[in-house]
Amino acid sequence: MKRSLHPPGRLAAPLRLARRRPDRVADGERGAAAVEFVAVFLTLLVPLVYAIAVMADVQRALLAVSTAAREVGRVYVTAPGPAEASERAEVAYEDVMRNFGYERRDPRAHVAVRTQCPPAAPAGCGGELGPGMEVTVVVTYRVPVARLPFVGAVAGPDFPVGATHHTRVDRYRGLSP
Repeated sequence: MKRSLHPPGRLAAPLRLARRRPDRVADGERGAAAVEFVAVFLTLLVPLVYAIAVMADVQRALLAVSTAAREVGRVYVTAPGPAEASERAEVAYEDVMRNFGYERRDPRAHVAVRTQCPPAAPAGCGGELGPGMEVTVVVTYRVPVARLPFVGAVAGPDFPVGATHHTRVDRYRGLSP
């Protein structure tokens, strides 16, 4: 026969688990949640802010090189001669880069202008800026990824961005009214 610990006719009382009251926290655990929250928050926030800052720099560089390539190509093909075209292209390049916050002679930036006469160009294309000449402008910039607050870029990897713009000298350039 099985014996019960409870008297006959009475149901067993539910077990009550010992609960810790919030006002009786052990001294060693006081404030631990705030410290953990700050640690986790900083661990997640600092890399996120850093990534956003680098992507903003990349976007600014993309806009700068794209605009610079377009403007250099435009002023190059509208110049009356090759010497003035090079001069105008340099001024346009520096102006655009300065408008986007880059220094005048930034060593991470590069611009290259290439001219050529296509096979189907008119006879007057020649070596000058003749009708039909193709002008290709390539602008590149290396965005520094390693940056320190209040210091700026430090030695480290770069993220290269670039833009290419193709344009032609007007076919009817040499015609006068």
